[in-house]
Amino acid sequence: MDLKDKIITLFENSSNAPYTFEELLELLNCEKEELSEQLYELKEQYIIHESKKHRFGLLKQFGLYIGTIDVKEKGFGFILSEDFENEFFVPRTETNHALNKDTVIFRITNENTQEKTEASVVKVIKRSLEYVVGKISETYFQKEFIPIDNKLNIFFEITDYGLSVENDIVKVKIDEFVNDSLVKCHVVEIIGNAYDVGIDVKSIAAKYDFHQEFSKEVINCLEEVVNDYNNFGEDEINKREFIDKKIITIDGKDAKDLDDAISIEILDNGNYLLGVYIADVSYFVKENSALDEEALNRGTSVYLVDRVIPMLPHKLSNDLCSLNPNTNKLVMCCIMEINHDGVVVNYEIKQGVINTKYRMTYDDVNLILNGDKDLQEKYYDIVDELFKMNKLSKILNQMRYARGSLNFDIPEPKIIVNEIGQPISIELRERFDGEKLIEEFMLIANETVASCINQLDLPFIYRVHDVPSMDKLTRFNKIIKNTKYSFKLKKNQKITPKVLQNLLADVGEEDYAINTMLLRLMAKAKYDVYNIGHYGLASNCYTHFTSPIRRYPDLLVHRLLKKYLIDGEVDIESQKYNHNIISLAAVQSSKKERDAISCEYEVNDMKMAEYMEMHIGEEFEGTISSVTNFGLFVTLPNTVEGLIRIGTIKDDYYEYKESLMSLCGKNNKKMYRLGDKIKVKVLSASKEKKEIDFIIPFKTNLNMIKYSKNNKTRGKYEKRRNSSHRKK
Repeated sequence: MDLKDKIITLFENSSNAPYTFEELLELLNCEKEELSEQLYELKEQYIIHESKKHRFGLLKQFGLYIGTIDVKEKGFGFILSEDFENEFFVPRTETNHALNKDTVIFRITNENTQEKTEASVVKVIKRSLEYVVGKISETYFQKEFIPIDNKLNIFFEITDYGLSVENDIVKVKIDEFVNDSLVKCHVVEIIGNAYDVGIDVKSIAAKYDFHQEFSKEVINCLEEVVNDYNNFGEDEINKREFIDKKIITIDGKDAKDLDDAISIEILDNGNYLLGVYIADVSYFVKENSALDEEALNRGTSVYLVDRVIPMLPHKLSNDLCSLNPNTNKLVMCCIMEINHDGVVVNYEIKQGVINTKYRMTYDDVNLILNGDKDLQEKYYDIVDELFKMNKLSKILNQMRYARGSLNFDIPEPKIIVNEIGQPISIELRERFDGEKLIEEFMLIANETVASCINQLDLPFIYRVHDVPSMDKLTRFNKIIKNTKYSFKLKKNQKITPKVLQNLLADVGEEDYAINTMLLRLMAKAKYDVYNIGHYGLASNCYTHFTSPIRRYPDLLVHRLLKKYLIDGEVDIESQKYNHNIISLAAVQSSKKERDAISCEYEVNDMKMAEYMEMHIGEEFEGTISSVTNFGLFVTLPNTVEGLIRIGTIKDDYYEYKESLMSLCGKNNKKMYRLGDKIKVKVLSASKEKKEIDFIIPFKTNLNMIKYSKNNKTRGKYEKRRNSSHRKK
């Protein structure tokens, strides 16, 4: 153990910390200069802290913690820390000029109360802001940079505008934080002109460092791969087993990157033989190549309204790797024997070559399963297989349900835009049997692959999902007790997925706000080298194997499968190397997944606001999806969400009651609650701010609650309301 580890161990195991420098010298029996050097490094890494009285200890021994702050538009924020399950509210006056997503040292300010919920920022230790996207404006021959994020209360001093001109949308790199309100930066990229079609989406993508174009180095690497495959591809095909089965792909009608195909048979013993064939991207993207480094940097493909920003160049994603029909393609196979309880009783994972028979769409498969005679006749030779697949998918779904797998069933929007990118319609994405059977088959393949390597106890990348916070679930339970839903929490009870599943099963489609709230309280799934299971799927072991064209972890899984199962590289040195590679890839992939989700949400928010700009003054019926001290968020059936600001509710003074998740009228006793139906009028919408404001158009609203001190009266009203909402 080196001196640095000894220092940390001493602090962790001692009740006498913090210590003076002299006390540490005596306890550690080390050289003065060496101790001074190690203490300095530990302070720079924010592992330890030195007080004004020059005493040393871990941060928490001084009541200090590290977290990430989420700063809201009005200036206040919330801190999340690995040291705590709950988040901390930071008043506007206590953010210490921290910006959104900054890493900060904070102190709990109400630690004498029962619930430690408030904090103040002591110091910003890492700025999240490295690049900013904005517009070049010119006034009196003087250029100015205006960020597209109107929440940034910072002045940007541009030291080098490069070749940018007025109305260019550019990306700048921050070189120096001069102070909390001034930064120096320079233009590193011209994204396009402010009047270009699609520049709005392109600007947001650039903000999250997602780009359509690939570097010259990557393109050169791609050309070498294409040349090699053209010269030696047949040799590789001849080395592999050809899978001679009725293999089909099922995807959306617009999909071009087809990375999964399936086949099905009934064995003599009555079990199903399910084949899942995944494009062998790892054959083309070699480890440590420019293509590999770019794929890791991007982490994932990003799907933004009218475009896809791919993880890999189109030559790979849409051609060489894509499982296009009637063409020999390299694949990794997971072939599973599954019994009628949905249990995989045998499996084989191997390399192969396939030639898919049909490129099917979800729409056609759904029509066939629903009895469309014309399509059944057109695809007569695979109709039987499609019905077998559908039956097996329902068996697998029932198996997952029986063990507690959660299905939040949150509505997702499909934003339709015209040729110049303007939204013309917002619809709900619908999932039928065709979509569900592919989902079930991919889930079971992912689980089977993960279990295979987990049993071998070799380094691997897992998709993990931690158990939810008990504090958050307790708070959630308090809130929904005021609705017709609840679940019983016993003291020290373990909240298994089954407990939450039973609750979700009772929630009607019309009350998806409850599902949304619970989903927000759940831990976020991520990638990790350590397997802790997947809570949401109620799975002991899970990974991502089935989408290597669009997700880097899947590509890495393929690479590891080849190393372990085909090449037999399981020696200690190889395992150490793989562990390090996986750890880095897991962190990067998790980050880029979060970036992609944030990017997709921001683009959707912008397009929804742009769409609602054309509907100002119109009335809609929606559902209260969140209640805050500044107003009500209302979600329309097409998932558009807007805010009713508390100041616009004029019929009474309303008080926010967090425990009830409601706004309560002081005099009229009206209550606006989570999940209530309400009629709204569009007051305003702003594409630039990505905001929509609603108002209440009249006094009487659907499901408006009047509460009374007379419990019998309220009980009768609640009973009537609950019966009208019960799912039939």
